[in-house]
Amino acid sequence: MPPATPATPLGERACGPAADPATWRRLRDRRDGLPQVEALLRLADVLAGEPVAALPASSYLEFERTGDRAGFERRYFQRRRRLAALALAALLEPERDTRALAETVVAICDEPQWALPAHVDRRGEIPPEHVVDLFAAETASALAEITGLLGPRLPDAVVRRARTLVRARVIDPYESHRWWWEDSPTNWASVCAGSVALAVLQVCEPDHAAALAPRLRATLRRSLDGYGDDGVCVEGFGYWTYGFGYHLVASEALDAALGPDPVAAPGHAAEAARWPSRAFLGGRVVVPFADTHVTDAISEGLLALAARRYGGVARPAPEVVARDVVDECGRWALALHGLARLDGAEHVWDAAPRHPLWFPRAQWLVVPQGERSPVGLAARAGHNGEPHNHDDLGSFALAVDGELLVGDAGRGVYDREYFGPRRYDSPATGSHGHPVPLLDEVRQAEGEQARAEVLEVALDGGRERLVLDLTAAYPHPALVRLVRTIERDGAVVIVTDAVETSAPVRVRQRFPVLAEPGASAAGTVEVAGARGRVTLRHDPGAAVETGAFPTGRGGFPQRVWWVDVVATTAPPDPLVLTTVLTAAARPR
Repeated sequence: MPPATPATPLGERACGPAADPATWRRLRDRRDGLPQVEALLRLADVLAGEPVAALPASSYLEFERTGDRAGFERRYFQRRRRLAALALAALLEPERDTRALAETVVAICDEPQWALPAHVDRRGEIPPEHVVDLFAAETASALAEITGLLGPRLPDAVVRRARTLVRARVIDPYESHRWWWEDSPTNWASVCAGSVALAVLQVCEPDHAAALAPRLRATLRRSLDGYGDDGVCVEGFGYWTYGFGYHLVASEALDAALGPDPVAAPGHAAEAARWPSRAFLGGRVVVPFADTHVTDAISEGLLALAARRYGGVARPAPEVVARDVVDECGRWALALHGLARLDGAEHVWDAAPRHPLWFPRAQWLVVPQGERSPVGLAARAGHNGEPHNHDDLGSFALAVDGELLVGDAGRGVYDREYFGPRRYDSPATGSHGHPVPLLDEVRQAEGEQARAEVLEVALDGGRERLVLDLTAAYPHPALVRLVRTIERDGAVVIVTDAVETSAPVRVRQRFPVLAEPGASAAGTVEVAGARGRVTLRHDPGAAVETGAFPTGRGGFPQRVWWVDVVATTAPPDPLVLTTVLTAAARPR
């Protein structure tokens, strides 16, 4: 293994405006108008006064013992967040003391491995310290770029050790193995390949970097297959920032250092770049399908880079712009390249669409709150074999005045079971935690064969109508046909399930709600949130049951309740079960 080298000419070019001191001077001079800069410097001051988070072996072993990820990962990501914040503050303030930064680099180098316990190879074929997972790759890119940009302000021994480990733990194992994620149309492909590329450009000689680039670029291209022609990130909105964010900054770095990809196909990338402006239902509420939080924000700097690179990108509304440059996981590359692009964020932006959209490949209907609709609504078809899949065909989400109140409640708590054989036991992923029918407690099946057939999509200006045949999703022996219709007219959403069975079947229309439901009366149930309320009016002959899902491991990270409208089929006649949801914003 060759010795670690100082920053190469490729590394400086790969960092783009982040390598130019003038960028940081302009950001510093504009700090009063950039809340991201002020927030970052305050965070760095706080973290510099705290010790580096301890990372004992006992916390690493907790995943093996109990399946809990949170204890170890909280400490692990505290270190990365500290690393990123202190390094960015040092770039913004050339006179800032970097001893706390150096201490953090040393602590991360002292970790026996960088891959998470949930991602190591339990077959023993690859030593844990050589596993290239998302976070080992991210750590490598962070240490490589930080030592490249700030090397003269850090002890030489610290710089050399960090760069040596970047090679030994990530670049060399990448070269010597074929990794499963290289052919995965998911965030793994873009984050791992993108991070390796950023590290390679910093620590490898130009010929070596050029030799690795075609393989890295092929994986970055493969990651785009998860978006398709309509640009939707079916893994969840947060995975756009994560997955496409790394694709974006790594592609930009490779192009700047080595020239454009000769086989790049920008179509999918351009549509994916435009997804964030299409994903908000109102305020910070995003389309909550798959593994995503129900509210989110977006990096204006990353979108500025996407706008310059692809065009047709809408500037985010002020209320959805992320104020925290460094996220909870301390993702250095997104923070660095997003912040550096804020300096040139005055691009020509497209207007964000404020009208209903149907995405034919993902089969998602998205209705943003605005001049065409007083509420935000999303509904979906698709299949149950998608990346970060939930068994939720026919699911929907209803937001009022920037508050999600009824419908899909987003991702669950990540633990061993969440990504294992028992994934769909969690209400966050299984049908029982989604606004879809349950048939005698039989849930939807998982896998691509469980799919919705789209019978009708109508977007006629002020109203939308989506009709789905969900029969193939339910492995119930008595089910003949199940057709769900979701309609919006003004602030009213109507959900109708027409169920044909060969024997009596107890049908539940389940409605997860994010505020505790009030007492039912006269065929209605009230759900009142902080900003709005929804009245659920159900068929008089149906029963109503309410309850709550578990919070924490095995459930949702936030409190979620449910309202069930229950009736039984009487063959040969079909059961038509209709619930009308009427939304209203609270007076301000």
